[in-house]
Amino acid sequence: MQTSKFRDLTLMQIDSNRYFTIACDSCGGIGMSELDYIRVDEEIVGYLTAKLCLVETLAFRSKPKVLINTLCVEMDGRGKRIINGIEKAIKEYNEANFYEDDLNINITGSTEENIPTKQTGLGITLMGEIYNPFNRKEVNSGDVVILIGYPKVGQEVVEDLNENKNEIINFNSLKQLTSNKDVSDVLPIGSKGVLFELNQLMETHNKEIKYLNQTSIQLHKSAGPATCALAIIKKDSIEELKRLIPQPLTLLGEIK
Repeated sequence: MQTSKFRDLTLMQIDSNRYFTIACDSCGGIGMSELDYIRVDEEIVGYLTAKLCLVETLAFRSKPKVLINTLCVEMDGRGKRIINGIEKAIKEYNEANFYEDDLNINITGSTEENIPTKQTGLGITLMGEIYNPFNRKEVNSGDVVILIGYPKVGQEVVEDLNENKNEIINFNSLKQLTSNKDVSDVLPIGSKGVLFELNQLMETHNKEIKYLNQTSIQLHKSAGPATCALAIIKKDSIEELKRLIPQPLTLLGEIK
């Protein structure tokens, strides 16, 4: 079985046209434990960590199949609250109706029952399935690169959720992007920031970009749990997309 890397995903080739995708994320020092650096309810921690893996998988147009959690806390208490958050992310994904069949909410995983822990830690692994992953839409000169949502990290993410700022990309918006015939590619932003992922996007398609002056976007800032995403789209489709997606949409540049 051949394995390869594509951006943040690991791909396992099953046969001539079918692949498994593997996405993973970890989170530490965020929660309500004694030594946590950022204080936030564990349910939010589980929700955002699971959401990141789902977003990375869906942006590649892979169908989520199995979600695995590895929790460095006890089940009774913090573990159950984290799992509640994971289940909330799965429920939101299912409600967005990306595919006909839902991701089973009966997830599998492990907790720490032997050693008392004073800091929250967890990992999420998500396996997906995709056919013909490299039969992708063509990117042409004149297409544009947009950013949906804003890069946010740590307490900013919590404030966005608590205050309903709606500046973080959600499953419904991601579905609008991945199902739009005028969108060539979608790439979530992680801890390395917008500029790093933008360079990855150009490298994938062997293209160059003419940047526009966007002083409002911090291109090097971490986007934490994939709070925003890049997309390549036909220029004349931007206004229609703005009507379909409630998060902020920023034009970053044009494909040369």
